[in-house]
Parts: sequence; structure tokens; C-alpha cells
Amino acid sequence: MLKGRKVELRPVQEEDAVILQKWYMDKDFRMAYDAYESIELEAIKTDIREVQGGLYDPRLNKLMFMVLRLRDQQPIGICCLRNIDRCNGNAEVLLGIGDKDMRLAGYGLDLLIVLLDLAYDDLGLEKTYMKILENQPYGIQNAMKFGYKAEGHLRRHAFIDGKYINLFILGLLKSEYAKLPIIPKWKKKIERG
Repeated sequence: MLKGRKVELRPVQEEDAVILQKWYMDKDFRMAYDAYESIELEAIKTDIREVQGGLYDPRLNKLMFMVLRLRDQQPIGICCLRNIDRCNGNAEVLLGIGDKDMRLAGYGLDLLIVLLDLAYDDLGLEKTYMKILENQPYGIQNAMKFGYKAEGHLRRHAFIDGKYINLFILGLLKSEYAKLPIIPKWKKKIERG
């Protein structure tokens, strides 16, 4: 299992499909997390089956994890590394806290660090990146505050709520991640338990 201070990640399982379907139907959740193909239950189960195979399976280009609250193992979200390009050493990061009451409770930061440790340390990636719609200013602000750098944007890329909006692309190199001041502090607290 992959553990942080507040969360634990475990691979998604078919029985998670009902929870995921509920979250996928939430418009606010969908704006932040778009690593799903459908809101149909059978399609979600198929998506889950396609990402099962183990962390180090070189054929997988997508890893999905349920985010569990550490203190009671309650599912609170999902995260994903997708478009994993092992040849070029990069992947896209997606995070989603499904429970609205927990979206501003500090779980996102903990979740991001656990997922980035997996990406950089276990998978040996050189870079992770995020794609965030301009109508998610909180997501852009938090990613940049964490250490992601703006790499560009796709103009008028998505049609949402009757208008075209931009899609921003942010990246973080492994060397930049290692130098973030929060990382050693966070890891020290984990070691102390």
C-alpha cells in the first residue's frame, strides 16, 4: 500500500465502480478529474479491469488508485497516472476528491505527494504534468503553489457551459520535486508515524 499522512492509495477494484459512478456524475468532480470514459456502470468496470495488472507492468499506460482516508479506510477520492510514457519518462497526474466535504481538508496535498513519490521514485519518471481547465482557478493556483510550472495552454480547447475555455498545461521535473521544501518535512512526519 502507498501511505501518506492522511491517505492511503490502493489499486481500484471492480466493486469500486458504484462509488466511482456516483463521483463521475458530480459536475464539479468531473471538471477536476477527467480520467474516465463513461458514467455507465459496466463501462467503469471495464475501465477498472483494463488498469489491473500490477504497478510495474510495462504494458500499462494508466494506473488508477482509490484514495482512502487513513484513519478509517473510507474511500474519499481517486487518483491516476495516465499517458504513462516509459520511453520518454513522463505521465499525466489526475486527482479527484469525490466527497465534497473533504475537498478542502488537506487530503489533496498528501495524495499528490504519495502519487509523485510513486511516479518519480518507483516508476523512475523524469516529469509529471497536469492539464487544468481555466475555469478551475483553484486547481491551477494550488498546482503552481506546490511547484508545478506553467508550460503553455491550449486556447479555446474545451466547450463548457456554452463557451470555449482554455486548457493549461503545468509540469514538474523530478529534480524540481526533490528540491521542494515541503517534501523532506512531509517525509520526516511519515517516518515518525
